[in-house]
Amino acid sequence: MIRSLSLPIFAGLFLTTGCVVEDPVGNQNPSPQFDGGALSLDAGPPPSFCETLGLNERPFDSTAPSVLQRRQPAGDFTVPTIASGTFILSERWTGCETYLFMPHNTTISDLDNNTVWSVADGIPRLIEKSPRNAHYFFVVTGRDSPGTRAAVQAMQGRIDDAIVNMDDTDREHWKSHLHVVSQASRALEGLVDDMFKSDVARFGFAIDRFQRLRGLGNLAAVDAHNAQLQAQERWPWERRLYGLAYEAQYFNFEMTREERLETQDVTLVSVLGGDVIEQFEEATINLPDASTMAGFDTLEIDILMECPNREAAEPSNCGPWDYLAHFWLWDEGTESWLEAARFITTYHRESRWVVDASHALAWLQEGGERRVKYEWAPAWNKQPTAVTASLRLYNQGKGMRPQEIFPLFGTHGFNPSINDREPVAVDLPADLGKVELVAITTGHGMEAQNCAEFCRHSHHYTVGNETFVQAFNEPGDQSQCAENSGEGTVPNQWGTWWFGRGG
Repeated sequence: MIRSLSLPIFAGLFLTTGCVVEDPVGNQNPSPQFDGGALSLDAGPPPSFCETLGLNERPFDSTAPSVLQRRQPAGDFTVPTIASGTFILSERWTGCETYLFMPHNTTISDLDNNTVWSVADGIPRLIEKSPRNAHYFFVVTGRDSPGTRAAVQAMQGRIDDAIVNMDDTDREHWKSHLHVVSQASRALEGLVDDMFKSDVARFGFAIDRFQRLRGLGNLAAVDAHNAQLQAQERWPWERRLYGLAYEAQYFNFEMTREERLETQDVTLVSVLGGDVIEQFEEATINLPDASTMAGFDTLEIDILMECPNREAAEPSNCGPWDYLAHFWLWDEGTESWLEAARFITTYHRESRWVVDASHALAWLQEGGERRVKYEWAPAWNKQPTAVTASLRLYNQGKGMRPQEIFPLFGTHGFNPSINDREPVAVDLPADLGKVELVAITTGHGMEAQNCAEFCRHSHHYTVGNETFVQAFNEPGDQSQCAENSGEGTVPNQWGTWWFGRGG
């Protein structure tokens, strides 16, 4: 584990207010007042599907993909289904749903060549974990044959069995969201056939809520460990269908994040433009002038990491290892790199992170030209990656901004000397608005039986007479990261991505 500590100083007033709920002035829909007479209310049109889920709608985009790559526009598609007739996306577009296409040729494991479709509780567990705005299409890839026809009929039977005892509302919902495509992919025309002939859809593909093409990941399940596989030194976790639901959860997270970003009045500073880089890249950026910088109280760093070959599947294309990644600022005064933010790279999958690094505003308040560096792989094992990075500067109305940072203990690994720290005295100005203790803590590394990553640990910081505790209790929960797919964990990585980590 690597830990760095700093103490930033904020200037300005810090105000808090209570919250009183009342009809606001000018409310055009006040609570109805009853006078004993008949009440006539115009109920208006019924809510749309998206409104019932509390989701915003986006218009349909007919733009077809110019190339079959991840994040290209998907356009329209048409497929025949066994239970619900011909599905045409443009005709069933709601504006808030996702569409995932699962091929039949994904096997249960290296020792079991049966399709993952055939696992007994596959559909019930998929439904259990799935958000209600996800459509799943089960597609036999390749050419039609008696075997493929039997496969689709068997899959439809599994779906029917899974929903038969549901109440009417749930049964109709999942009947309209679980689709078995009645023809093999080569008998289809258009997007679905084209995608399954591409390597991007080697493990399946999806259309996210932005109506963009996406690849699907590894469906290995943490609760499907097979001792026989481990004894033969193979990947010991079998695949399960419910992993598809993690993809759908993550697509919802991405839309929620983007809707938040779209509402902000932001000054964007471009850092890296998407070129493929092996290990790190330095860049010179131009910040607004000092007076403009003084108007910002928030800094976010936005990092998109894509596989170098956008037309190939992600495994063995994106970097395979979960390495520490750092965003550095060059300090001319000390001639050293200052850490503004830290990330962990994914196992074989693309990722995007938007993190708050507002403490670093204290290092940037002069504005103008600055050197920065983004680094994500060691020199001995480089990971070529297409990186897009930018700074997001804006004002949240906090009433204060970081103005000065007092370094405390620097960067140290998680080892027997971690607690060998002498107290540090900091001479604080008298006119403070706020003081924050900032700790960037990540559990990572192979030493001491991976304890930084997979042991529970806590960190105690005493300021004056008060002690603040940063505790990591996630280790030991085998599926903690997986169950956070709807909160930003990149799902279905090719690795032990499910396990809770210490930092």
